[in-house]
Amino acid sequence: MKNTMSNIDIRLILPEIKSAADGSYIKNIYQYGDIFVLKLYKPASGTFQLLLQPGVRVHLTEFRRSSPKVPPKFCMALRKYLRDKRVVAIRQHDLDRIIIIEIGEEDSQYKLVVELFGNGNLLLLDPEDKIFIAMQYKRMRDRDVIPRSQYIFPPQRGVDVFSLSKEQLKNIIMESKANIVRTLASNLNLDALSCQEICALAGIPNTNKANELTENELKDLTMGLEQFIEKVNQGTNRPNLVFEDTEEEEPGPIAFLPFPFVMYSDLQIREFQTFSNAIDEFFGVTEAEKEVSSRQDAVSRERERLQRIVDKQQESIVRLGEKAERLQRAGELIYMHFQVVQDVLDTIRQARTNGLSWSDILKKIKEGKEKGNKTALLIERIMPSQGQIVIRLDDVDVVLDIRLSAQVNASRAYQEAKRARSKMMGAQKQIEKTKEKLEKLESVAIEAIQERRAVRIRKKRWYEKFRWFISSEGFLVLGGRDAKTNELLAKKHLEPNDVFLHASLHGAPYVIIKVPNEPPGEQTLFEAAQFAVTFSRAWQDGLSNGDAYWVNPEQVSFTPPSGEYLPSGAVMIYGSKNYIKKVPVELAVGLMIEGDEAVPVSGPPSAIGVLSQYYVLVEPGEVKKGQFVRELILHLKQALPEDLQHHLASIPQDDFMRVLPTGGCKIVSN
Repeated sequence: MKNTMSNIDIRLILPEIKSAADGSYIKNIYQYGDIFVLKLYKPASGTFQLLLQPGVRVHLTEFRRSSPKVPPKFCMALRKYLRDKRVVAIRQHDLDRIIIIEIGEEDSQYKLVVELFGNGNLLLLDPEDKIFIAMQYKRMRDRDVIPRSQYIFPPQRGVDVFSLSKEQLKNIIMESKANIVRTLASNLNLDALSCQEICALAGIPNTNKANELTENELKDLTMGLEQFIEKVNQGTNRPNLVFEDTEEEEPGPIAFLPFPFVMYSDLQIREFQTFSNAIDEFFGVTEAEKEVSSRQDAVSRERERLQRIVDKQQESIVRLGEKAERLQRAGELIYMHFQVVQDVLDTIRQARTNGLSWSDILKKIKEGKEKGNKTALLIERIMPSQGQIVIRLDDVDVVLDIRLSAQVNASRAYQEAKRARSKMMGAQKQIEKTKEKLEKLESVAIEAIQERRAVRIRKKRWYEKFRWFISSEGFLVLGGRDAKTNELLAKKHLEPNDVFLHASLHGAPYVIIKVPNEPPGEQTLFEAAQFAVTFSRAWQDGLSNGDAYWVNPEQVSFTPPSGEYLPSGAVMIYGSKNYIKKVPVELAVGLMIEGDEAVPVSGPPSAIGVLSQYYVLVEPGEVKKGQFVRELILHLKQALPEDLQHHLASIPQDDFMRVLPTGGCKIVSN
């Protein structure tokens, strides 16, 4: 799940922002929690809104938000010094996740600095680049963020990918003991997702060890990096949202991209006119921020939403039907030209076996076509990143996996066609369910709908199907709830840059730390280990502490050693484990307030204390969960200010049950 902008995203969105912001005047500044919106007016162009969310995103927004009745003090300070001032320039510092907005006159400028790395920060610098005001003040190893001190940029992370030589890349790869993605992300100034896309373009599994790459694979990796850089240099192209592969009516987006990524070629995407539009849609806006017109018809809005779902599902059925026919025809053509297809596959595989890189193979195919070679003439194109070639049979393009035989390619085409038809049936059933909702809607009075919609059901995030918390260093930590979600977590959501943890006990969840860029510190590793131990059998057994270990993703495998059996959902850990000993069994349960919503969350006290001001400490006990939840809510109510206590009434008790471990509990006395 991609939930923050990378340095590449910033580089690519900057032209959009500069087009609106350069030369504009700041008419007002609004603050919604950690989100800031600058209302800009540009003569002859009109009004724009620039959204700044430190640690997360910077883009233009089209959502209209209601103005807070009482602006926070930090927002008031920004208004005092920046309102009605001119935006002189806006730029990215080097290739870092830092944006600098220069405001004022040419000879006397304030600088608004937006830091998107780590937990983020927003700072206002005076004309001498001294820190005038900041969201967060802190002292760090390499710099201090304190009032009236000179602002110092953080040290540059990694080698500039745009000036990287082939020799430098080779040295980085050969000297690393980690997998390719971790190697690229830690040595180049790139995020993990971009590194995974480079591996996809190169046609190399991203979990492979870097120093074990062959010469040909190194050439392919170089080619993948060059292709990625070329796409970045071309700017945004078909910016889009990528949606998770699910049978749900409205699948949630899992990433926002400046251009299509080949690694997501099998997933549904939705394209947007601008990159800002895509990011705006990805994050959306809370009900507390929206300007809702009282004249809007609640029934009409709901009808339109359901009709959009029906339209999307019908489009999906048409698309799946076309796919099924195309794959069925491909399977038939492979059998009709079986020997020819096998010859093409053997030729390509033999070339790779003989040590030819993809670029060499493409060159030889081009030469073969010029000479009229029959095998070469059949090949339309090669897609190294996906291990596929496209050949022309009876005026039809047929996609082949070069790693498979003609027989297996044909069988796979038939199976995929069958799967597409099965999905068509599923989509048709969903259409019928949605149409039933439409019919029921027509018979409901507008007043009743308005009354029902007054209490809004919170839209849960994708990761809330797992156990989760956010570490005190800002990393998302996920844990399985049962055998099924353990397997889902390890197979689908464990990415090359992440960290895998497990308690040294039976009946413990798989735990992963999602790592977008820089590796987590010791504090996050300790908190994740504590999470793994607390939600293990240690809680039910009343243990006070336990051990846990962490490994890299390439050490985790679902394949047992030859001759051994591995139960469904279980994993093998290869290589050495990094143990964290005597981790205390401790849990804090709190409320994370987000605008007009409150989310129950649990985890290590050190992490929950950063996420929320309002939490209670819990330990293993004899009180059953049903009864304990009532006690928990009572204690949280006492911790909350009066103006926030209403949140508790809107949270189902099941949501509190879901954040507690299996077994009895009790409140830790102060």
